[in-house]
Amino acid sequence: MGAAKKRKKKAAAWLLYVLKCRDNTLYTGITTDLQRRVQQHNDGTASRYTRSRLPVKLLFSEPCRNRSQALKKEYAMKQLSRKGKKRKRTSGTMDNKFFEAYRHEFPVTGKYLYLDHAGVAPMSLRVRTAVEKFLAEATEGGSFHYPAWAQQVMEIRQACARLVNAGPDEIAFVKNTSHGLSIVAQGLDWRPGDNVLIYEKEFPANIYPWLNLRSNGVEVRIIPSQDGRIDMIDIERLMDTRTRLLAMSSVQFSNGFRIDLKKVGALCREKQIHFCVDAIQSLGIIPMDVKDCHIDFLSADAHKWLLGPEGIGIFYCRKELAGQLSPPLIGWKSVQNEFEFDRPELLLKTNALRFEEGSMNLMGIVGLGAALDLLFEVGIEHIEKRVLDLGDLIMQEAMKRSYRVLTPNARHERGGNITFSGDFDPAKMRDALRGKKIMVNARGGGIRVSPHFYNTGEEIAGLFNAVERLAR
Repeated sequence: MGAAKKRKKKAAAWLLYVLKCRDNTLYTGITTDLQRRVQQHNDGTASRYTRSRLPVKLLFSEPCRNRSQALKKEYAMKQLSRKGKKRKRTSGTMDNKFFEAYRHEFPVTGKYLYLDHAGVAPMSLRVRTAVEKFLAEATEGGSFHYPAWAQQVMEIRQACARLVNAGPDEIAFVKNTSHGLSIVAQGLDWRPGDNVLIYEKEFPANIYPWLNLRSNGVEVRIIPSQDGRIDMIDIERLMDTRTRLLAMSSVQFSNGFRIDLKKVGALCREKQIHFCVDAIQSLGIIPMDVKDCHIDFLSADAHKWLLGPEGIGIFYCRKELAGQLSPPLIGWKSVQNEFEFDRPELLLKTNALRFEEGSMNLMGIVGLGAALDLLFEVGIEHIEKRVLDLGDLIMQEAMKRSYRVLTPNARHERGGNITFSGDFDPAKMRDALRGKKIMVNARGGGIRVSPHFYNTGEEIAGLFNAVERLAR
């Protein structure tokens, strides 16, 4: 073959695959010729492992960039399987008892099987207690309690800062995730010809604020989806000297893909591009460090994995950038001398508090504070491991039933939500499950299951038993 032809010849595409054997055991491997490989397994010539378990059925396949990546993913899949076996041997351990001891905090468990924390999470008893206490104080004493409330707000601001490893003066309370993202979109001094990068499958809250900039002559560049993932090569390819900002979710809402924030943040810092993160699908279950990840702006609502009330959120703005963001809303609390009512002077605060334009949602902030107390008590690192363990179990149960898992299997590539599809309509299955008092959602072409730390393996089993019955 000539040199020119050799250059034109495409490299073989590597695939990770999972086979389901006759006895329901799973076999994982990698190949460049999937059809031939499956045939070899069924002929009994590919592996001694499957020879006595014929026939086999292709359960799952996933494209990989090269052989090295395929091997890494194969290793991760096998580790997942081993952990599943170990979990069966060690069910009922102290770890399970530790997490399940908190189930009394969530009365929803007495009536429903709740697995939709990526949607709207149920609140805990301590959140309800905190809100009820605030309501009682507001009802019986009104503004006599304002000094105590102001102290509470300061302490909760500090807790929010601790959550993301920021300073308290880098945290503003906002209405929701969209509010925080819009502060950035409307606050930067965009110039015609600038461009911003967004992922094509983002939740709309992280799309519309940036599309709205087109009227200012800003180009919106779309990062393509690579089988539900985001490739660093695609991000870097779209960047140039006019790229002002990259907006991205820490975890994708539809399939749970988790981006490597540290790697993306380092790239943005190297290119001198602002990095804005929608963290609503990870904050509360995955440790967040805005400094280590070089994040400039971050926004997240409280009503999902933070287990707080709706209508209150956290907005982080790096201290050095606060003065560069022009607040889209201005009010009496935006200024430095906010209590000088008789001598108004438009001198904006120099930190993130400039984005709190008026009277705050005190009831929501108090509820958020109680939710954070619970999460810190359990431990974010412990919560992450627990949620990922439950995710492993969901994926194993789905594959056991020949459902297609749409979420990456590697633990470092996913958050708390797992999506799978099967021979059923996802929306109809979601509605039917809700009729059985099981709360899940339909997203990304499948059923999205999103457990929190207080959920159990028995609940996961109950979900899949119900799906099986309804699918039949």
